[in-house]
Amino acid sequence: MEKEPLSVSEFLDIINALVSEEEFLITGEVTGFKLHPAGVFFSVKDSEESLLKCYLSPYLYRSLGVEFEDGSKVVITGRAEIYKRRGDLTMKVRSVALAGEGELKKAYEELKKKLEAEGLFDRKRELPEFINRVAIITSRSGAVIDDFRKNIKPLGFNLSLIDSRVEGARAVPEILSALKYFNDNSHDYDVLVLMRGGGSLEDLQAFNNEKVARALFATKIPTISAVGHDRDVPIANLVADVAVSTPTAAAVKVNSSWDGLTLTLPQLSDELLHRFELKFLPDFSDLGQNIATAFENLIENIKIRLKTAESLFSAHDPRSVLKLGYSLSLDSKGKAIKSTDGLEIGEEIKTQFAKGSIWSKINKKEDA
Repeated sequence: MEKEPLSVSEFLDIINALVSEEEFLITGEVTGFKLHPAGVFFSVKDSEESLLKCYLSPYLYRSLGVEFEDGSKVVITGRAEIYKRRGDLTMKVRSVALAGEGELKKAYEELKKKLEAEGLFDRKRELPEFINRVAIITSRSGAVIDDFRKNIKPLGFNLSLIDSRVEGARAVPEILSALKYFNDNSHDYDVLVLMRGGGSLEDLQAFNNEKVARALFATKIPTISAVGHDRDVPIANLVADVAVSTPTAAAVKVNSSWDGLTLTLPQLSDELLHRFELKFLPDFSDLGQNIATAFENLIENIKIRLKTAESLFSAHDPRSVLKLGYSLSLDSKGKAIKSTDGLEIGEEIKTQFAKGSIWSKINKKEDA
């Protein structure tokens, strides 16, 4: 049985379903760059002059923080789709990163010059004293966060980590999202620490990104940028209030907010004691005798009070009364009998004398 022929639209739908299942990572040189209100249209080509048409939405383009043009070498991420009205295969781009040391160096220098002219590198806020609540943006896995935690002192720090990629296509949006969260809740944190290990310009693209730089500058929380580098200082480090190159150094900076207390408190204690001794030392010669006299008077007063209590106790001791010929009657529960109320015929009671006691049974009772 012969297959029914497909319409062109049906066939392209099948092809689109197949090619759109996987996301591709492609490198090439930008050509035909056009910025349009509907988006960015461009192509990438390789050394064999193979050409791939690309489309980037205006929203994604604005969020990239990366500028590129004809001749730029890039790495794009996206999914392929055939535009049915023209039969063209187009790459729907999700992210763009510059590729090649030359391109990255050029972009780095241009962005550095631009932000420096705007004054983003000039503001340096002081870190607060006695830091307690620390906001951290870095990858949850890896040596960076481990090194930071190992070097933070046991001073009761409250560490809040947002796990973020620090490299690759998702690094920039995840870092931006974390910065937004901490900035929206800035009253809950004393300092913000942005960290990653060292690497090449290509590895550090997320930290040489204009969007990240501006978001870091805009945060209301004093910032520490601990982004490692080999040669060029990352833009994030230039924008941050405090810049270090290792997570260990970032931990030391946080620890140092307590130095004013932990280092000077012993000195202040010694000085206070010294001042106290200078003020009261002339009177110390009589201090020992005064304490001894006061202690003797206290002991004598206690002895007198004890003797008085002993006399009162002896006068009210039931055994003294019994020695006069009186007795004490107790019911079967050991309670003193004060009247015949509640006593029953046949009930046993105990009579206590000065010496010894007897048990008896009630045969008759007379109520008052």
